[in-house]
Amino acid sequence: MDNEVFITLQTTNKDFYRLNTIKQFVFKKDKYTPYTELSVTIADIENAIDPKSVFYRIQLSVNRSIIHIGLIDSSDYSIENGVSVINIRSRGYTSLLLNNQMIPGVHSNMSLDKLMTSYYDFPYNIQWEQDSTICNYIYVKEHRSMWDSVINLGYKLYGTYPYIKGPNKIILKPHSNPAIQTFEKDRIIKYGAAINTTGILSHLHMQDIEGNYGTYNLENSNAEDLMIVRHKQIAFDKQYLNEPNQSMNLMFALASKRWKTKYVTIDGCSYLDINDMVGAEGFFDAERVCGVLISGNSHGINSTYYIYDDDFSTAK
Repeated sequence: MDNEVFITLQTTNKDFYRLNTIKQFVFKKDKYTPYTELSVTIADIENAIDPKSVFYRIQLSVNRSIIHIGLIDSSDYSIENGVSVINIRSRGYTSLLLNNQMIPGVHSNMSLDKLMTSYYDFPYNIQWEQDSTICNYIYVKEHRSMWDSVINLGYKLYGTYPYIKGPNKIILKPHSNPAIQTFEKDRIIKYGAAINTTGILSHLHMQDIEGNYGTYNLENSNAEDLMIVRHKQIAFDKQYLNEPNQSMNLMFALASKRWKTKYVTIDGCSYLDINDMVGAEGFFDAERVCGVLISGNSHGINSTYYIYDDDFSTAK
């Protein structure tokens, strides 16, 4: 299947390059990762790019859909057999939320719009849904990133895990009217299922506000079914002063995310975003997309779509 794959590069000298001679690329996106990822090797056949260029922005387009716009984490320019080759690793601009922290303590009357506008000035590439729903407060722990505050806000408001829609848009809950596609058998290269139980906790024991242990205890029924015994003692969580069980449920959910996975790999790319719906004929009906991996080169690509069955997958 023919696919159009283009890379657009911008330099600090305001030079602009659009290239389709891609030797290899891997694009990743995951429900639980607050950014898209791209690693790519590009051939500059015409040797048009100055070897001393400093790239600051990269964009990946597949079949005229822009799926990645990101910072340059690293780049390497070399000459191989007389041809310029550029290796780049990039993360979406929303990765910056992991590199910024808020003042620890209580932040009252919080909404996503307030969170993204009242503290730091982020690059224009970062967007967010216009959700003005207000949470009475969020509690920011020491040394926690702004993305942790987004997680806290989404869970307190909707019981969901936030995700990135498109290249750099922050969304708190699954979008309405998702795209739906079920791949027929002749389009499927591979499908399968995987289990990873290494993160699952069996019991949580949380202090009360005065520091006494044994006051709040919760057991994970999934762990019992799997014969897993993993007890964890934790401090009182001020994020949930009146709902300590909600705090422990969140910790269970975070520890066991992705523990059950289904996936389907197809020829080409029928781009589906996180929280769209994908199915595989004869294997599973349409469910929410939780991860995307697209890889290949200028001559052809494959795409894999992942479905997770975990504590956060109940939101439909």
